[in-house]
Amino acid sequence: MSATTPGAHVAVGDCERCRPGPIAQPVNTVSSLAFCVAGLVVAARARRRTPGTLEAPDPSVSAETALGWAAVATGLGSVAYHGPGTRAGHVLHDASLITMLGTLVAADATRATGRPAPRALYAALPVASTVAAASSWSTAVQLAAAVAAIGGEVARVRRDQRSGRRGLRPAVEALVALGGASGHVLGRTGGPLCRPDSPLQAHAAWHTAMAALLVIRD
Repeated sequence: MSATTPGAHVAVGDCERCRPGPIAQPVNTVSSLAFCVAGLVVAARARRRTPGTLEAPDPSVSAETALGWAAVATGLGSVAYHGPGTRAGHVLHDASLITMLGTLVAADATRATGRPAPRALYAALPVASTVAAASSWSTAVQLAAAVAAIGGEVARVRRDQRSGRRGLRPAVEALVALGGASGHVLGRTGGPLCRPDSPLQAHAAWHTAMAALLVIRD
C-alpha cells in the first residue's frame, strides 16, 4: 500500500527479494492463493445454507456468497501484484482488496439487521473500487475500508457473544488477526522481521492469516 520508485517492482515494499520473470516474489505469490481457497470455502458454505423452496430466505446467503467470490478475486489480484507486478496488477490488487473489505462490511451489516444489502451494491463495489484503486488516494481508501471492516467484525463478535455464541472462537480470531497484522507491519522492507531471501515471509503469513479469518469468522 505504498508508492514505489520508478522502475521498481510494485511489491518491492513487501520485503521478499524481487526476482526477474513473471513471478517476482514466489513466496508472497503462492501465499496469495490462500485467499482463493478461503473464498471458495466461504462461497461453498453459503451455498449449503441456501434454504429450500418452502423455507424463509436467509439474507446472509447472498452476502456470504459475494464475500467468498470477492476473496477469490483478492487472491488473484494479489498474485498479479506479487508476480508480474504490472501497473494493471497493482490496480487489480488494490481494487479487489477494497471490494473484499466493502463486501465484508456489507456481510456484517446483513447479520446485524437481518436484511440483505441491495444487489446493486455488490455490482457497484468493484466499479467504485477500481476507480479508487487507479487514483492517488488508493491507500487512503484501503485504510478507510480496513477500519470499517474491523469495526464490523468487532460488532459481529460482540453480537454473537450477546446471542450466546461464546467459546474460544473470538480469542482465536483475535490472535490470528494480531499475528497477521504484526507480520504485515513488521515484515515490511527494512522492518525487523524482513528476511528478503527467506522461504518464510512475514507478508505471506499476513496473507494466510487474513484468509484464515474469513473461514473461521462464521
